[in-house]
Amino acid sequence: MDAANQALLERAKRARSVSRSLVTKQINKLEYEINNSADKTTVHDIYVQLISKFEELSTLDKEVESLINVESLEDEILTREEYRDKFIIWKIRAERSVLTNKPRLPKLTLESFLGKEW
Repeated sequence: MDAANQALLERAKRARSVSRSLVTKQINKLEYEINNSADKTTVHDIYVQLISKFEELSTLDKEVESLINVESLEDEILTREEYRDKFIIWKIRAERSVLTNKPRLPKLTLESFLGKEW
């Protein structure tokens, strides 16, 4: 691989690294909101942002794969698939969260009344 292609590969890998970091942060935000919030609008907004960030990551993955040598291609594809699997899992969870009609309400506990308190 010549120096120009090597420089392009390094640049693409750095951009992809940043993109992977952003996707991971977005997944963490989505997980937090799904687990701790009843606000479906916020979950949907984070979900839409995640889709955008993942599309950018997919584009960068394709760019890196076109520049990389054949020996490293298998590792690149396996890593790409790990991110893709995470994205699909959280995409499904976000869609379920937004589509459920069941509100998340706090659990209330009532003291039992025995009649002796009168």
